[in-house]
Amino acid sequence: MNNITTTAKPYFDTSCIEVFQPIGPFYVFKIKATKLVNLVFSMAAYSQEGKLSGVQRKLREDRIKEIGLYCKSNNATFPNSIILSANYKKSGEYVNDEDIRWFVSGERLIIPQKIELASIIDGQHRIEGLKEAIRSNDFVDFDILCSVYLDMPFSQQAEVFTSINFNQKKVDKSIAYELFGYDLDNTDKQFWSPDTLAVYFARVLNNDNNSPLKGRIHTAINGNVKNQDWFVSTACIVECITLLISTDATKDRYTIHQNSFINKGRKRLKSIKSDSPLRALYIEGKDKDIFDIVSIFLSKINSLGWFNSKDLVTTKTIGFLALFEILRDILKDKEEKVLTLADLAFLDNVEIELLKKSEYSFSGIGKGQLKQVLLG
Repeated sequence: MNNITTTAKPYFDTSCIEVFQPIGPFYVFKIKATKLVNLVFSMAAYSQEGKLSGVQRKLREDRIKEIGLYCKSNNATFPNSIILSANYKKSGEYVNDEDIRWFVSGERLIIPQKIELASIIDGQHRIEGLKEAIRSNDFVDFDILCSVYLDMPFSQQAEVFTSINFNQKKVDKSIAYELFGYDLDNTDKQFWSPDTLAVYFARVLNNDNNSPLKGRIHTAINGNVKNQDWFVSTACIVECITLLISTDATKDRYTIHQNSFINKGRKRLKSIKSDSPLRALYIEGKDKDIFDIVSIFLSKINSLGWFNSKDLVTTKTIGFLALFEILRDILKDKEEKVLTLADLAFLDNVEIELLKKSEYSFSGIGKGQLKQVLLG
């Protein structure tokens, strides 16, 4: 038993829960974000003389900035734990010096302060995002949930990392839109992010008797039955509508919910540059004007018969994306953001025979091909 006390050495201690699993025990604990970032490090994965020296992937700066912004929002939460392996140096050297090691005494986890001796198995982007947020003046410290293995070699760390990131099924994006962060009934509209507003529009389009898409937007939850003729996903419609009001919906969402005494809700987005044509209408809360434009556009497509058959590319995801990219570009060129049938008259010249889905690749290439056909 290690006899070091937290009063005699530069340590702090925290309560922990010991969890036994086949690979070995680990300890679950909480710690303030500002303390945690001084205790951990990540190592990029590479082989050195045939030996594994790290388990992490290359950091993405855009992801770090997104998380940093999210950490400062008033609804920031990280319910999943950061996973660590303690008692290794950045060099990969195992630490056996009992004066600086992490250890457990009873139900307390003893941690040396301000010494980076915990390798990040999973959660490196969250850690770097926290660092980004902490460097600003308006970060409010909060608890982070962590799980730590003691003395786990890098080969086993890699095994844990692989299990976490490759053995779990990715959640369908449409389900995520329906289940997480889109509580339309209980949230003030001024706090609706661009994709939240798009989710609302998707629901209206799917249920309104006058909508050309009634019953054709699959929600992916609650046993919703797919239209046997043709359908598109909620995720597809959300992406299409979001094109008109945001170039970075994730950043917008985090900014809207950020703690601030200056401006609230959508008005906080005025300082963020975006070339989305209906951005100003969105920020000003003129949602009906946006919906009217979308409705006019979809009604025009429907009147051309482009929604009449599942054999047409215009009833597929790439078809919707191509159409809405064209709509976005039309609106960009209009000083007054009002859509008229005259703006869409060029579509009358497209022969429906040219829209058979068998002629298109269901990828970015196919989308580009369709846009060329539609624009003539």
